[in-house]
Amino acid sequence: MIAKKRSMPKEVRIYEAIVRRLPLNHPRKAEFETKLSMKRAGYKGEKELDYHISQIDHSMFTILQDIRIPYNETHFQIDTLFISNSLILPIDSKYYAGTLEFYPEFNQMIQYLNGNEKVYPDPILQTKIQARQLKAFLISHQFSPPPLEPFVAITHSQAIIKNPTQNKEVSQRVFKSPGIFYKITHYLERYQKEELSNQEIKKIVKLLMKKHTPYLPDLRALNLPYGDIQKGVECPACNAFGMERFHSIWGCKRCGHTSKDAHVAALKDFFLINSQSITNGQFRDFLGISSIHQARRLLSHLDLNISGEKKGRVYSPGKSFPLWD
Repeated sequence: MIAKKRSMPKEVRIYEAIVRRLPLNHPRKAEFETKLSMKRAGYKGEKELDYHISQIDHSMFTILQDIRIPYNETHFQIDTLFISNSLILPIDSKYYAGTLEFYPEFNQMIQYLNGNEKVYPDPILQTKIQARQLKAFLISHQFSPPPLEPFVAITHSQAIIKNPTQNKEVSQRVFKSPGIFYKITHYLERYQKEELSNQEIKKIVKLLMKKHTPYLPDLRALNLPYGDIQKGVECPACNAFGMERFHSIWGCKRCGHTSKDAHVAALKDFFLINSQSITNGQFRDFLGISSIHQARRLLSHLDLNISGEKKGRVYSPGKSFPLWD
């Protein structure tokens, strides 16, 4: 059973909004395009593993995809977590192309791609640390966890895995995503003693779901060039900014396209880039609206939470507002 399904990382939506609203020749546009590309690639790799997981029997496991749990002063994140009566399998996904050489004795992995060599921290050590943190977390909540066996799934179809030093942990813990069934089956056969009851599994899953804290980048740390962010309503047809409101319709001066709800995407961008709340004045400034009353009408017809009165009224996304869609 999949108790928690994976969704698009919130970082992707934030970086999409930033890239969309930075001018084409802006000196930092490439920086955020790179961040966006990396996050999309990681998500693609995780979805690749999800596909292979969908092909196996789920009856022996409860599966949680993409959980991030508070631990001491920080958090630990696990891409995919299998929980059974006899063992727990944390799996970290890596979407790396090229030739990957693992050197656990030096806590590093080397990637050879297009004639370039790049060193990464050892993914095996990373997932072992996550497993240790998960075990400590469960113990701190009065659970006695079964054996934890962490793994690294290489999800890029063109990746070549090499183990130059013939390290046993590499062959035991690293696999290409299509091999997940055989990897899991081997460990199910190895661990057959029941350590957790079905009721305990339900309690663990409920706890992890409750404590799950999605990652959001600190916008202040990104040091966004807010003065260069393009304001206005974007045309859904030609992507030009500056659509104008005529009665109940938005019209594009460049291509003539019209839209009834183009302001929703603009408001979404504001929430993603600036703040999770907005005033009538900020809404008018960002969307290029002159009328206070028109802005109020548009805001009142959206699923937004409202706090404050009159000039102090503040709007924030409601449960059904498509902020992360």
